[in-house]
Amino acid sequence: MGLASILSIASSGLVATQSAMDVVARNVANADTPGYTTKSHAQENFISGTISLGVRSLDTRRVIDEFVQAQLRTEMAALGDVEVRRDFLTSLDQLFGAPGGPNGLDTLMNEFVQSLQQLTASPENFSVRQGAVSSAEVLAQQLRQLSADVQTMRQLAEDSIAVAVEEVNESLRQLATINQTLGTQASGPFPPADLLDERDKFIDVITRHLDIRINEADNGVVSIFTRSGNALLEGLPVQLSFDQRGDINATTLYSDNPAERGVGTVTLNAANGFSIDLIRNGILDSGRIGGLIEMRDQTLVEAQAQLDELAHALALSLSTRTVEGTAAPAGPPDGFEIDTAGLLAGNPITVNYTQGGTPQTLTIIRVEDPTVLPLSNDATADPNDTVIGISFAGGVGAAATDINTALGGLGIALTASNPAGSTLRIVDDGLAATSDVNGITASITSTSVQDNGVELPLFVDGGAASSPYTGSLDGAGQKLGFASRIAVNAAVVQDNELLVRYASSPQTPLGDAARPLELLDRLSTTPFDFSPAAGIGRTSGPYSGSIVSYAQRIVSLQTGRADQANSEMVAQEIVVTALQERFHDDTAVDINKEMAQLIELQNSFAANARIVQVVDELFDVLLAIG
Repeated sequence: MGLASILSIASSGLVATQSAMDVVARNVANADTPGYTTKSHAQENFISGTISLGVRSLDTRRVIDEFVQAQLRTEMAALGDVEVRRDFLTSLDQLFGAPGGPNGLDTLMNEFVQSLQQLTASPENFSVRQGAVSSAEVLAQQLRQLSADVQTMRQLAEDSIAVAVEEVNESLRQLATINQTLGTQASGPFPPADLLDERDKFIDVITRHLDIRINEADNGVVSIFTRSGNALLEGLPVQLSFDQRGDINATTLYSDNPAERGVGTVTLNAANGFSIDLIRNGILDSGRIGGLIEMRDQTLVEAQAQLDELAHALALSLSTRTVEGTAAPAGPPDGFEIDTAGLLAGNPITVNYTQGGTPQTLTIIRVEDPTVLPLSNDATADPNDTVIGISFAGGVGAAATDINTALGGLGIALTASNPAGSTLRIVDDGLAATSDVNGITASITSTSVQDNGVELPLFVDGGAASSPYTGSLDGAGQKLGFASRIAVNAAVVQDNELLVRYASSPQTPLGDAARPLELLDRLSTTPFDFSPAAGIGRTSGPYSGSIVSYAQRIVSLQTGRADQANSEMVAQEIVVTALQERFHDDTAVDINKEMAQLIELQNSFAANARIVQVVDELFDVLLAIG
């Protein structure tokens, strides 16, 4: 081997060592740079034939555990979901207050009960009566405020979805550009390491919002899919669109029917014209976007439903009078008849009957909006009744005809008729072994503050046109959003004596505690059947209890969910932190290690430089000889 070959070999050593020092310098400079992974310098023996001609540098490589990285991304998507739920449920818990806390919903309910208790003891006292009115107004105001706060949180979720979708779109655009750069790089054993770091930063942004699956080619180009297999980036990026709404309220809900949907949805639009609604198809079930959708369309809607259910119970329990049916003229057929005068939309008639030896319940609900028919059996809280909706707009006779049509379709062996006026008669089939009517009752909302019994329409629907609350099912249903409209009857606010005087002629004495006692009993003792659709109770066993106890259940439920979300957050953070530490240990720059390597490179450089110097001196000797 000649001196020229030795010089070439030593020079290659200098070049390789310089490349290695360049990598060390970049590692040290970026030791605290987010997303930067430690780079390693690789080199190999340069052989020509059977002889080494020196050393050559290979592509710079990243020090990374791809398996841990994939696990971390999956858990980060779960963390984004849990974090959203923790934040929203904690805020919701704070709004409803701690059980028994000074600002808790249950506390305000208890204060209203206490004001009625004081009223039963001193109905003649103006200050006590005014205190009861004030407590009712505070409770109604709190329900309205909580409803507004819940809808504000739903609007926040809506706005946050819009921000998240744009962040995903921007990351997909950036990744498409990086993919293009990686795809046009000169072929080599490894793609550019620093560009891969930049690529991973945008992937991590998407991972925070969505649960995704990633396919990576040898050249570093990535394809990104949802977990269900919908392509987000495969060559060209898709465009996610979100038709954001700016006025979220209790009546603006998600629906698979675009004409009925009151909130935004996320649509995937591909370059080839393919389009899919990701929410309708249940694809967005994790990550921050999944958590925000759950909050907007489920958790917060359920919280509103609980407020509406409480307001519904408050209004109906205090204003409803029960009308008992009387035996129809002796048959056969035999049955009962009932006066339907005063029956309002939403008011039910309950028919208890026996068919084939089995006790049954039929609930007839007055409905004036034909678009809501037929009613499902879950229109009432009773899991065992059969429900039919009937319009009384054409009179009781027409209603009886419609009832018979419905009964025939259901195979119920009863017959309805209108013997006179507003009377509805329901009888059996006249065969003792087939059916028997055991009783009929109607629950009618009292709209008058006097001369209609001790009940009192204390709480009314204070919407645009203040009206009695009947629980009407027409349209979207009067219950929907009622908590945002509940108000104390203006007549009672103007004259608190109406809390006591239930009759005007002869006028009830102010010392009469009959009405306060009845109101107190209905509020704190008489069981009320609450719809399980609000998330308390089961469809097969709905919650039945006092209105006071239901308010306590609502507050306790929110506290329990917030505590559970906090526990889930702690557990998920432990998982993510462990993976982050493991990933950091593999990828983070170790300054001490880099400095030790720098010393080795310094010695190597000096040794190669010494060889170059010696060869140079030998060339000088040869030239001197010549």
